[in-house]
Amino acid sequence: MSPYPAQTRYIARACAKLGYRFTDLDNGGGYLFAISDGTYEIVSGAGPICSFPLNDAGAFGIAKDKFHTNAVLRHAGLPVIASALFFLSEEYRKLRAPGREIEDAIAAVAGMQKPVFAKPNQAARGNFAEVVRDDAAFRDYLVRVRTRFDTILVQPVIDGAEHRVFCLDGVAVFATRKADFALEGDGHATLVQLIGAINADLAGTGVSAIDERAALAALAARYGFDGEHVPGKGDKLVLPGRRNLSAGSDVAEFTTDVPAALAQLALNATKAIGLRVAGVDIFDTSRGRDLSELVVIEVNGNPGMQSLEAIGRDDLIDRIWSTVLTRAFAERLA
Repeated sequence: MSPYPAQTRYIARACAKLGYRFTDLDNGGGYLFAISDGTYEIVSGAGPICSFPLNDAGAFGIAKDKFHTNAVLRHAGLPVIASALFFLSEEYRKLRAPGREIEDAIAAVAGMQKPVFAKPNQAARGNFAEVVRDDAAFRDYLVRVRTRFDTILVQPVIDGAEHRVFCLDGVAVFATRKADFALEGDGHATLVQLIGAINADLAGTGVSAIDERAALAALAARYGFDGEHVPGKGDKLVLPGRRNLSAGSDVAEFTTDVPAALAQLALNATKAIGLRVAGVDIFDTSRGRDLSELVVIEVNGNPGMQSLEAIGRDDLIDRIWSTVLTRAFAERLA
């Protein structure tokens, strides 16, 4: 497989099919590249760069900030999760209004019903997205997360099925439902060893490790098992918090016939932010999981398509990227 990041691999493959010239500008790394149709050239990239040339820089910037995204969606009258933003660094403290510092976060969580959900305001791939069970665990979370991020969001824990809807120019192209993240037993390893193996796989990926103490507490509360328990082969024990493919989860369902309720909310959210391409994450909180009570989690302005790759739908990846690139060049001709 190509050493390029996923988005770069997809774009390079689409260029080959379309007859476009693809030039790596990153010494073989693939995080910066140029695409040409023979007349015009587009410079793009992967990682922190928005790979989709159809997306406006301002809209992409808003989408990168989860708190700002939440505010825009609320202004548009769309259902969102109640969120509180807190800063983890003293930098720029004099430039912001009071009430959002670490001490304020600790006080706020102390007064909230537990557990709570915490995640960095500007992060991806489930990085440090964790269910926090008590005040002591939150203080420990702050110590760990502030080494990597400057701001966090604190939210209530939402019980719901999580969907991702991929939107392109007013069309909901496909939707997936994310599986719960779970430890899978092999009949030999203890829970501590299973967690350690996952963390070894995550090392060097940029995705935060599973906090062993918090994970064991959650497993004990849900199943009554301690760290020395050995799950049977194939047994799956759900850990709350992470559902991202890059953090070890799976695709539970996939469809290109996106249900109307999911499609409409996702398209409204995409339009409110000002994006043309987006991945909209949505919770279905209805008791029967019938899509009657939906809430937007966040809007991704640079959505990955690894979920499609994982289920063998490279054809859809190629179709999406061919559409994006041909439209981008056509609009330069207009």
